[in-house]
Amino acid sequence: MLRFSKLIEPPRDHVPKERLIFSNPDLKKLIIPLVIEQILIMSVGMVGTMMVSYSGEAAMSGVSLSDMINGVFQYVFSALATGGTIVVAQYIGSGDLDKGRKSASQLVMITTLLSCIFLAAMLIGNRSLLSLLFGKIEADVMDAALVYLIITAFSYPFMAAYNAFSALFRAMGHSKINMKVSLMMNVINVLCNYIGVFRMGGGAAAVGVSALISRFIAAAVMFIMLLNKKYQISINLRDVFSWSADILKRILSIAIPSGVESGLFQVCRVALTSIIATFGTAQIAANGVAVSIDNINTLLNTAVSLAIPTVIGQCVGARDYEAAQYYAKKMFLIAQFGSILVSACVMASLPFVLNLYELSADARWYTMVLVSIHSVFSVLLGTSCGPLPTMLRAAGDAKFTMTIACIALVFGRLCFSYLFAMVMGFGIIGMWMAMPVHWSINSICCYIRFRSGKWKEKRVI
Repeated sequence: MLRFSKLIEPPRDHVPKERLIFSNPDLKKLIIPLVIEQILIMSVGMVGTMMVSYSGEAAMSGVSLSDMINGVFQYVFSALATGGTIVVAQYIGSGDLDKGRKSASQLVMITTLLSCIFLAAMLIGNRSLLSLLFGKIEADVMDAALVYLIITAFSYPFMAAYNAFSALFRAMGHSKINMKVSLMMNVINVLCNYIGVFRMGGGAAAVGVSALISRFIAAAVMFIMLLNKKYQISINLRDVFSWSADILKRILSIAIPSGVESGLFQVCRVALTSIIATFGTAQIAANGVAVSIDNINTLLNTAVSLAIPTVIGQCVGARDYEAAQYYAKKMFLIAQFGSILVSACVMASLPFVLNLYELSADARWYTMVLVSIHSVFSVLLGTSCGPLPTMLRAAGDAKFTMTIACIALVFGRLCFSYLFAMVMGFGIIGMWMAMPVHWSINSICCYIRFRSGKWKEKRVI
């Protein structure tokens, strides 16, 4: 019988077997825990949305709106973590572990500093920001959004630290550790949500407190583990409290373009959500539920994208570009096959999943349409829009991916969303129909760049 691994095995591009840094078992050890971790994250997100839905659509809508703002900071933290992963992975590939450890400590320092700045900004300007972005929303929705945003703002330092620590373990190939800590964090989150929402009637505030507690514990556990010198890359407290301009420059050379790209993406989502907020509670609620469900569609793409900086980074650090190209093709095929399978499962289970939510008939119908749109186009375009740009970024070609992503977001996502939703009058459905336009621009440009081989001229270290 033909094994699945043979189906996704691309041509070896004349790369000798002994030069392949990651064997198939190595890739499984790296990717499978990341997939499980993503399943945990998505499942807990859905469970949290389900639980808060029992507090009413106003509470659920408020949490959904505030999460759009939190998402901006999450993407910034993820961008910094990505920069750290790539730099550390390239140092591991080159064999310079001392600089890898210094880079790890500098990553912790810069993420902690930035997260504290964001926390202060949210404590000062929370109500003004919500009013600016979402305008005159219903009073009960605003109250829920405000309470949730203030509470979750206190978790920013722990969220940032957790992202950085997870990135370092991924760079070393220890994604199983991330999976175990994620399991612990999400179990704590669900238990706290259950107690807070159903036993104490805390609504949006309970969901925020649950996130704060679980993120603090997870960050503390991973920090203690990374102090252990047994790991290839460990944290030195002295280096955390120092400032190395050279290392920070290397991290930020990836993190800033990635942060601009990710931040702009989330800002566009917030801008579009401010329009969605005028469509009524049913469409706001449907958008929030659809986002939580559609995250499942992209879980394998996300897992592969998280693994790519480790694999490609080590190949580029070792200056083995043929192996990097081989792994890029192989991981793209893994993501594509997985995307087809996951999307099919989501569509088949959708009617049953929606029964778990307390939704009005209108909100349920809108949710079904939005999830259907996302499922179809995530198979056709989503794979190339995720792992392929990540591969270019892992090689050091971050400025190119940032430029293309910004063009695709502004002209593809933002302009076409306005055209479909407001000019043509399709509402929330029009917003989601602009997604394939955005993905098409990004995918085509990154494919051309990959084929040209210009990414091989880039290197962070």
